[in-house]
Amino acid sequence: MKLVLDEEEILVLECIKAAHVDCGFHIRDVIKRAKSGYGISRSTVYEIVGYFEFHGLIKTNKSGCRELDQNIPYFITCQRCGKETPGNESVKENGRAICEDCYLEEHQKIKFADPMAVRSMKLFRKQHGLVGTEGLTELQKEIFDFILEEGGVTPEKISQLFGLTLQETMNQLAILRHCELVKGRKLGDEIYVVPFDS
Repeated sequence: MKLVLDEEEILVLECIKAAHVDCGFHIRDVIKRAKSGYGISRSTVYEIVGYFEFHGLIKTNKSGCRELDQNIPYFITCQRCGKETPGNESVKENGRAICEDCYLEEHQKIKFADPMAVRSMKLFRKQHGLVGTEGLTELQKEIFDFILEEGGVTPEKISQLFGLTLQETMNQLAILRHCELVKGRKLGDEIYVVPFDS
């Protein structure tokens, strides 16, 4: 049976890891940390530790202390995308346990209108003799061709059509913008991405 931890269980697990010493951990240290750090009651800590013991995540060692078994796999539900991910592949971000994909998506944002990036890209493309869509990925070329056909499109529509998250779409559009192939234009209440020369 797969062990999937909820938010409170993840917090107690963090307290256990913090209270863990060479010979194991004592439950009173976990209770103190859980109560002072997260407001989790004593009875809840006992209940969660019992749940961990039932699933083998916590065992009693030869000296009679409880210890965390690092070999037992557990999963968390990403609090951003809802995907189940192995616990050792999760990241704590602003008090939330999230998967690595969501963490990377939050931290790998390319700025759309960045004059220095535009200048750098222009120099790079000139030095390498790249014009138009040369040097772009297939995805970037397809997005650019779609924008040319439509004459202007919202980032949301591109996301839906190409099966990308909005942030992934914005990163691809930023690269196209740095190549001076597209630009943003406000039409009504919405921002459309249009060909650069339009």
